[in-house]
Amino acid sequence: MSDIALANADETTASTTHLPPADGEAILANARAAAGVLQEEAEAGERARRLTDRAQAALRATGVFRMSMPRSWSGPEVDLPTQLAIIEALSAADGSAGWCAMIGSDGGYISAALDDHVGRSLYADLDAVTAGWVQPGGELLPVEGGYLLSGRWQFASGCAHADVMIGGAMVSRDGRAVVDSDGRPEVRVAVLPADRFDIIDHWNPTGLAGSGSHDYAAHDVLVPADQTFCFGDQQRPGPLYAWPGLFAAHLVGVPLGIARAALDDAEALLRDKVLTPSRARAVDDAHTRATIARGEAMVGSARSYAFDVTAAFWATLVAGDEPSLRQRAALAGCHAHVARTCRDAVEMVGDVVGTASIRREHAVERHRRDLVTLCQHVLIQQRVTELAGALWLGVADPDDPRVTNRVL
Repeated sequence: MSDIALANADETTASTTHLPPADGEAILANARAAAGVLQEEAEAGERARRLTDRAQAALRATGVFRMSMPRSWSGPEVDLPTQLAIIEALSAADGSAGWCAMIGSDGGYISAALDDHVGRSLYADLDAVTAGWVQPGGELLPVEGGYLLSGRWQFASGCAHADVMIGGAMVSRDGRAVVDSDGRPEVRVAVLPADRFDIIDHWNPTGLAGSGSHDYAAHDVLVPADQTFCFGDQQRPGPLYAWPGLFAAHLVGVPLGIARAALDDAEALLRDKVLTPSRARAVDDAHTRATIARGEAMVGSARSYAFDVTAAFWATLVAGDEPSLRQRAALAGCHAHVARTCRDAVEMVGDVVGTASIRREHAVERHRRDLVTLCQHVLIQQRVTELAGALWLGVADPDDPRVTNRVL
């Protein structure tokens, strides 16, 4: 990151005044350079249950929030494997910051489902931060020119600093759900400036506290029809926008980054640890050595798998082809496998670190809690792993909306 960019981050400016990064490699370099600021702010962010303004400014200065913006808008349109590496680097500095970056950088994907001029008007600033939830938590009532939106949603990560927010909702008329041509309830996603929603303080989690994933609500908010979309609508060409579920494909960068940081911190603690009652050095203990080796192998193999799966999926999209069912199975199953493997590795290593791994003054304690919380995400649940298995076996329900809408 340039000296100017770091200065902007320290001054907590609301927008970048430096030249924006031109490509994914520049954003990745910036992400690595921002680690110091993010690490310094992590504890304060956890106490505040949102990223600090300084941490948010540092994220914004990296260019991460523009990484999915199209070249036609002078955005970098960063390829998927590099996006994964960027999120991993930020998450190694602070899991909550990495999580907010992963969610907040969805603007390019969201705007791809809208008419180009509509998306550009909502994202006039390519560094705009996105927050919200596509799952239906509200109701859209058709009115002239659009809809009235009411509802309440959960998990608006980064909402304190969001510029644009989204909310999934069922379309309803005369008190009854509107159904599509297949007889399914019509679900649309509303895209609005963030100030059209009310933030509800409801985030007191075990981990990822700094992500500020509060609830949010709307009551009879007018939404123009062209600021809504059905999941799967794709208006923009290019491989980055060809697959509707691609917006979540870099999620695995978060557990990979957190686990890497946890292992590094644990190994540093172990170098100074003396075992009780033997007074032997922990690093000379056979069980400690074997545990570290297993932990490194678990996280390293999970990382290799994540990048292999992501690279293969991306290559298919770049070639203009439809991902196969087996590729879809690998991508769907990758989320849970990587996240749970990282969690289990860090828990295992935490056992040999001992009481230091449960003390707040040591970052490894926060890393453990962050991974426990992350593993409750909807894409990491057992039912997604079951769907991945059904895709591998070729017996997935063809009417499953996750399959038909190409979420997974």
